[in-house]
Amino acid sequence: MKSRIYLTLLRTLTTFTLSNYENIGFRNLNALKENGIRIKEAELGIKFEDITKSVFTQLGFNVDEQLRKKFNTKKDKVDILLNLGNEQVIIVECKTQKESGYNKYSSVSRQIRSYRDLVKVNDYTVVKSLLVAPDFSQGFIEDTDNDYELGLSLITASSLNNILKAFKESKKHKQFPYKLLLRDVEINEDRIIKAIRK
Repeated sequence: MKSRIYLTLLRTLTTFTLSNYENIGFRNLNALKENGIRIKEAELGIKFEDITKSVFTQLGFNVDEQLRKKFNTKKDKVDILLNLGNEQVIIVECKTQKESGYNKYSSVSRQIRSYRDLVKVNDYTVVKSLLVAPDFSQGFIEDTDNDYELGLSLITASSLNNILKAFKESKKHKQFPYKLLLRDVEINEDRIIKAIRK
């Protein structure tokens, strides 16, 4: 009985925080307070990561904490590692920001390259690298597009949330078809939602 109540509470909390996913990503403490969420600014980055992990778990991915901890070093710490099996992974990096248009491409690209090296040293293959943020500047999108070697795709928190909603409504797939994430530099939620509903 206790566990059933706990699971219901957990689902309610996840739904509640998902509806505030963007506000957490934008570090908008006022909007969060208005929605009944009390959180310290220092905790926003971790909360954004936790919600992102929850989204990928609900999409049917194996969010592999053990493998992530095995790969991580004191210097390089991957935010989220999706284990696809057969020594293949997707790296997910999460970024929060106060202003619109995330634009720190050089520091992100350095991070992702270091993470890819970590994975390679451990005899795994990076199938894709994803960056989740509330928003991206046009310059950031262009820099990502021009850096064809990095294989990075960008997805906004709202797009990821909308894809999750469509995935849950479709009931067609038990696991999200990850290959839909491999095509775009800036992930197009409309194209993915259309593919899920086919």
